[in-house]
Amino acid sequence: MIADTDTLESMCELVIDCPHFTPKWTDSGYIVLRNQNIKNGVLDLSSPSFTNKEDFKRRNKRATPKAGDIVFTREAPMGEVCMIPDGLECCLGQRQVLLRPKNDVCGQYLFWALQSPFVQHQISWNEGTGSTVSNVRIPVLKALNIPRHPKKEDEIAKLLSDLADKIELNRQTNQTLENIAQAIFKSWFVDFEPTRAKVAARENGQDLELAAMAAIACKEVDELDALSGDQLERLKSIAELFPDRFEDSELGEIPIGWRTENLSDEIDILNGFAFKSKDYSEKGTFVLRTKNFNVSNETERLHDDVFLPESFLISHEKYMAKPFDYHLIMVGASVGNRGIIYPCHLPALRNQNMWCFRAKRNSFVSQVYTKYLLDFLVVKSVGLASGSAREFFRKGDFGSQKICIGSEEIQAAFYRVVMPIFEKKASLVEENQILETLRNSLLPKLLSGEIDLVEQEKAVVNG
Repeated sequence: MIADTDTLESMCELVIDCPHFTPKWTDSGYIVLRNQNIKNGVLDLSSPSFTNKEDFKRRNKRATPKAGDIVFTREAPMGEVCMIPDGLECCLGQRQVLLRPKNDVCGQYLFWALQSPFVQHQISWNEGTGSTVSNVRIPVLKALNIPRHPKKEDEIAKLLSDLADKIELNRQTNQTLENIAQAIFKSWFVDFEPTRAKVAARENGQDLELAAMAAIACKEVDELDALSGDQLERLKSIAELFPDRFEDSELGEIPIGWRTENLSDEIDILNGFAFKSKDYSEKGTFVLRTKNFNVSNETERLHDDVFLPESFLISHEKYMAKPFDYHLIMVGASVGNRGIIYPCHLPALRNQNMWCFRAKRNSFVSQVYTKYLLDFLVVKSVGLASGSAREFFRKGDFGSQKICIGSEEIQAAFYRVVMPIFEKKASLVEENQILETLRNSLLPKLLSGEIDLVEQEKAVVNG
């Protein structure tokens, strides 16, 4: 039961709708926030959009977004929010509203209150007609009733924000780990740096293995002396696996003894299934959908998860996900989004509009290698690197791409190097899932006054 409320308008000094014109899109310049950048309270600018100085000024004519402001999406999707961080110079995109809390209002509390079920219900439900709505009109937005707890709002906001900060820290850690693993794959299997180091060493009359060891360790040869004996042995065992010359292939020069194949010769490409919404249930088997994947290559659990009865695991077994399956969205606005399925996501069934890639050898060694090979191919093929993504893929076209395959011994060595990264990422993904569940359960109870804040803080601190 919500006791006291104030209208959103009364808590804000500004409620400003975005200008109703489409800015001129440019490859660089001034950042334009777009609804696709705002999800579950997080502002993700890993794929930013830009406009020129003239349109930037026009869009900020009424107010320039500043740190602590809240951006609210009016439609497509409706009711998402984010806070403007320190140091970000930007303007609103289309279908967005800028909210600036009053000085005596805790902005973070308002930010969390807007995400509560109590407020989200008001956003999505038209009380006059008794039907759901597809967009939020400004008068309705201003009239939203926000729960108030005058003596506790700072503490409520801090508790929820501390959980969000930990989730974000885990995400950033995972992204750093992912960048390291991708850099290793690129060095070994795309740029062939250890083999190139051996070739150059032979031309210069130097030790081939030491040159390859330095390339693998991203060090100069004379810096290897600082490493321990065990580290040197591990580097040496890996360096010995790399050829010391190249040969011509359909893909150009590749290390001698390696081979080229069609992608579909090495990897099975599996479809999803068009599950019907009438079959969805409130609990059971999780359904993987396009919105569960993003361009940053992580799989997410969303607040609006949907499920199917557990019987579907038997009737639709061929669509069941396995640990470390690699999924790629193949059509629509999300084309190129992808993600790995971690054990904590299971059991799960994959929906339509996505492919699942599994190495034909069906081992974790092959699947880990497959994951990073596909990351490289997707970025190149979809056009993510250039910012001009394709709208769809044909399975046959994608499967016919030529790929270079390293020896099984080198794949196994790569697996041993990156598997600790996989395991750490999996543990942080699982921790985030627990933290998100905790945060989502706390939010309505804190705003309704159902639970004691002091006791809850102790429980969170003590794990």
